[in-house]
Amino acid sequence: MPPDKRQRLFFALWPDEAVRQQLKQLLAGEGFQAAGGRPVPPKNFHITLRYLGSLSEPERQCAERVADQIHASGFQLVLDQAGFWRGPRVVWLGASSTPVALAGLVKQLEAGVKSCGLEPESRSCLPHLTFLRKARTEAFPSAFPPIIWQVERLVLVHSDTLPEGVYYEVIRSWNLLR
Repeated sequence: MPPDKRQRLFFALWPDEAVRQQLKQLLAGEGFQAAGGRPVPPKNFHITLRYLGSLSEPERQCAERVADQIHASGFQLVLDQAGFWRGPRVVWLGASSTPVALAGLVKQLEAGVKSCGLEPESRSCLPHLTFLRKARTEAFPSAFPPIIWQVERLVLVHSDTLPEGVYYEVIRSWNLLR
């Protein structure tokens, strides 16, 4: 990347293909289709842990060094609840219980990116996976078979808004401890 070019970046959890397929099947079911709106393409499924913003190359390198120093164990994330945000009309999936290892990972990322000069996150972290955008109604299943995701890596993602939609590219990943 040229030194003066900036990239919109975030740290995320990126599902493997098996989890992605389970999510795709759930989204295709009648229950979530009833909410209307625009489904998120399965290739874009992820859980943002820390949005970094538009970073310069030195800032990006600092964020990568932060991730290089992370000492966090892999964990099981159970996606077992759905929610709706009225303002943006978003239907999301999340976990009714946040694993301790996930909270610790987010805390390490937050402390690390502060050392890069990034502003502290003002919102508390609510790990969620956006499922539908511009939903017309809150009519979606309150109960569904849980999706069990064995989280084994952290990724750095580049986000680009194109005329045909948002494009995400995983540009680096780090394995979590076993």
